[in-house]
Amino acid sequence: MPLQGFCWFLCCRQGFSLLGRDYGEKEEEESFELRNKEDVTPNGRSPAEVTVSQPTLTANGTNGHTVSGVSAEMKSLIIEKNKMGLEEEPELLVKGWLLREVRGNWIKQRRYWFALSQDSLDYYSGPEKGARRLGTLVLTSLCSVIWPDKQTYKQTGHWSITVYGRKHCYRLYTKHFNEAVHWACAIQKIIDTKAPVETPTQLLIRDVEENKFNPEVVEHIYQHNPILKYTQCPLYAPLLPFPYGSLEHTYHSGKGYGSVREEAVKLFNCLQQLESAREPVPIIQGVLQTCLDLRPLRDEVYCQLVKQTSYTPAPHTAAHLRYWQLLTCMSCTFLPGLTVLKYLRFHLKRIQSQSPESEMDNYASFISEALEKTKCRECVPSWEEIQMLMSRQEMLCTVHYPGPLSCQLFISSHTTANEVVRMMQQKLGLQESKNTFALYEQNALWEQPVAGSALIADILTSLSIKESESKSQWKLCFKLYCLLDADSISVDSIEYLFLFEQLTEIMQLMNAYFSAIRRQRGKGEDADITITESTGVGFHHLASTHKHTLLELPSHPV
Repeated sequence: MPLQGFCWFLCCRQGFSLLGRDYGEKEEEESFELRNKEDVTPNGRSPAEVTVSQPTLTANGTNGHTVSGVSAEMKSLIIEKNKMGLEEEPELLVKGWLLREVRGNWIKQRRYWFALSQDSLDYYSGPEKGARRLGTLVLTSLCSVIWPDKQTYKQTGHWSITVYGRKHCYRLYTKHFNEAVHWACAIQKIIDTKAPVETPTQLLIRDVEENKFNPEVVEHIYQHNPILKYTQCPLYAPLLPFPYGSLEHTYHSGKGYGSVREEAVKLFNCLQQLESAREPVPIIQGVLQTCLDLRPLRDEVYCQLVKQTSYTPAPHTAAHLRYWQLLTCMSCTFLPGLTVLKYLRFHLKRIQSQSPESEMDNYASFISEALEKTKCRECVPSWEEIQMLMSRQEMLCTVHYPGPLSCQLFISSHTTANEVVRMMQQKLGLQESKNTFALYEQNALWEQPVAGSALIADILTSLSIKESESKSQWKLCFKLYCLLDADSISVDSIEYLFLFEQLTEIMQLMNAYFSAIRRQRGKGEDADITITESTGVGFHHLASTHKHTLLELPSHPV
């Protein structure tokens, strides 16, 4: 008899296990969503008055901010619905059967009854009253919906929508396209009605901005909110809000980026590696490249750098000055948003007042000036430029001009092509010339003019990339762009040398062109064709160039 009872117990236990796998464990959305602007905390204070500390890893493995007077993380405004049944739900906007992708030992689809309310997307074991709630995805302004696409339909035979929440991602399937679109529209409409979510860092930045003329209040904010200060601990959540499931990274799929939220956390880890890195340039270049590719991360990195340069335990050591060096490179490459820019300027002035005549003061002054001039860069700074920025120095640029001559000029990250042209005219005594000059990118077979507003640092970086890709030498040349006054050019002037060299280039070009024409006519081919591979020169039939005169000196192959 005891043996039979034991066997019965094992059978029942196995049956309950199977039922658990069939219907899934209860996946209630943890109430850790951040508060909205108009909300107040349980103790009656506004969010900006909540004391927030460094994000930490809780005992159950989740990340959160330690908040005084509140539990491990800010409580959600969404009321807990753990015990509620289907009949107790608020007004449902959409409901129906959908297939949900469930990941276990293998990926499979299971059929559930889904119900969309004003606050969440829930699913149940069935449509009847009292049906068991199996999961909840709380909807906030940071949630996102991926609409149905044909590729998934071709692969699975179902139209799919994907809903991203803070802790859960629901991949839902239906055989009907209209039904999938109806669900996607309804969910997106709920998300759009939600008030913007603010992170603790944003609330504190706003509080600092409001009290920037009251040093005692600002000091109190910093002292009681470690999230604003330097830390050696890892970061488990971004400082700024990013949509869950953002697709920004998919535009650079070949570079292996994760979601924007994931990359924000990875970047903070990279920043911390700067302290012990023997060679910081590759890490700095990697951070800048990520910010160039994923634009939303620029403000995040600025906030992380402000954090790591605030209340540093050993601010004058080489390891901690690495943060200032990266901040210098960032300030010469990208401008932050207006809110973060104000916060950054306040931080720089505060550091200068606290540590006058120090290296930090020098970096802060350099960064402040750079922010006044910086335009968004098209290329990540080169290795040489980063090294110059780390030491707050200018870099040398070599500019060639007609004949085997060249000139070296000191430039900054903000120097434009027009400024270099003026510098070259001054060096060569051409300030009074009525003719116009320009810079050209040039190699053995091709040249093209550089736009006057282009940053020389970007041009030099692009030339080095072209050299590595084409294995041909590129250089920056200063040449005559448009001949407006030929009569005033004397034979012994350097301007005459410019004119002679470019006329010689045009004659060589014409000789190459007519030689190609003669070869083609000898083969019985039509002369009115494009000359390309046969001459190694990439330009079109003379009919497209006969409109130009020697006075115009158009851009052309050499």
